[in-house]
Amino acid sequence: MQDFLTTHKKLRFLGLMHMDDCGLAMFTVPTHPLYNPDLVVTGVVTQEQLLTGLKRYTKRPTYIQKCLYHLFKWTEKYNCPKVDIIQLILNVMNCLPDSFPVQMAATACLYNLTKSDLALNIHPSVLAKVVEATLDAMERFPNHNQLQKNTLLTLCSDRILQDVKMDKFRCAKLVLDSLHFFNDIVMNRMSVAICSILAAKISTSETSQLGSNPRYMAKLLSIVFEKLSTRTVDVTMKFTLSALWNLTDESPTTCKVFIDEGGLALYMNILNTFIDDSTVETKVLGLVNNIAEVPHLRNMLFSNDIIPTLRRLLRSEQIDVSYFAAGIIAHLACEPSWETFTVNSKAEVLEELRYAVKQWVPPEGEMVAYRSFQPFIGLLKSTNTPQVQLWAAWAILHVCTKNAKKYCAMLNKENGVDILQQIATDKTVDHEVCELCYGILDLMNEFRKVSNPAQQTDTF
Repeated sequence: MQDFLTTHKKLRFLGLMHMDDCGLAMFTVPTHPLYNPDLVVTGVVTQEQLLTGLKRYTKRPTYIQKCLYHLFKWTEKYNCPKVDIIQLILNVMNCLPDSFPVQMAATACLYNLTKSDLALNIHPSVLAKVVEATLDAMERFPNHNQLQKNTLLTLCSDRILQDVKMDKFRCAKLVLDSLHFFNDIVMNRMSVAICSILAAKISTSETSQLGSNPRYMAKLLSIVFEKLSTRTVDVTMKFTLSALWNLTDESPTTCKVFIDEGGLALYMNILNTFIDDSTVETKVLGLVNNIAEVPHLRNMLFSNDIIPTLRRLLRSEQIDVSYFAAGIIAHLACEPSWETFTVNSKAEVLEELRYAVKQWVPPEGEMVAYRSFQPFIGLLKSTNTPQVQLWAAWAILHVCTKNAKKYCAMLNKENGVDILQQIATDKTVDHEVCELCYGILDLMNEFRKVSNPAQQTDTF
């Protein structure tokens, strides 16, 4: 090699990808007498050789795979963002989309380059390209365990899931496909974590498409069943419950599939097993509340003899638990044929509901996020059951107090103000309900003053 270079002094490129000579000192040590800074060398020893290979061999998958394999060891050591390297990897992934070895190695490198705090210092636009390439790989190679695990590791990042613009529906669907196909404990945990976050960020029509798929629902419920069987409450259990809660939100179709797949009976079992575990109880009751919002599904709740359990949970010292139990009771109380479904006295249960609401001390933050106030509007109009009105008004006042920018705007958009005014000025309405309605209207006035300073003299 030394003789060759001596007789080829004008040589500017030397490819040594498959030769051990790439590790010779004349190519790796700048102080070596034969080191030539003008000679570009590809190989597997130095980072520069590897990056040069990624630039040069975009049509040679064997070489690219070898570069990525050795680059992976370097990426494990980085403690600051390497956007230039990310861009090179994204380019070869795009150039060689059907090469499994390349995509496999590339997804492993991308995870190392974007994990933990590294992602915080990478621009969201770069991370968006990482996500797109990751999803492309997931879609193209759905049956390869390690590649799918690599992609889930990359996606399971708060920075990526919260701050990066991406096709969230596509991502959620691919993750659920992976969850359904593989039965890997680590992959399950990441999948349900990703889904629990994304399901709250996509539209109701999109959550319905996902949640109404019996394959996905059956898989999610099987995870819950397994945890119940072993009486285990871990992060996988909690994320799965959150994912199911978000997927059923304002989605009657998903609620029906949940019931058809045995979810309601399973959830009743959970409520009677993990007693006083407020985190589990809240997530379970949140989903049951979604079912209770669907009039034609309420009879299924009655048939599972849920009222005694709700009465117990209504007395919980944890306001989140009591709040959701109260919400379910409020919706069920709208059923005219209550007495045909249960022996529990409706009058007694409603008085327990009133007592619980009056005992609540509003918590520091929001207990729940709502997509709309439509489920509450019908409850506010329940003039024959002031206890139901009381819960609905308390709930609206609570979220508007904690997040006026979001919920006052939502209430205004959905014409909730007119209904609140009618209730507040109706002398036949329970005075406690009226007080809460006036409280909401006061918040709306303050919100409008901030939003439209020029109209400060107008009030509701």
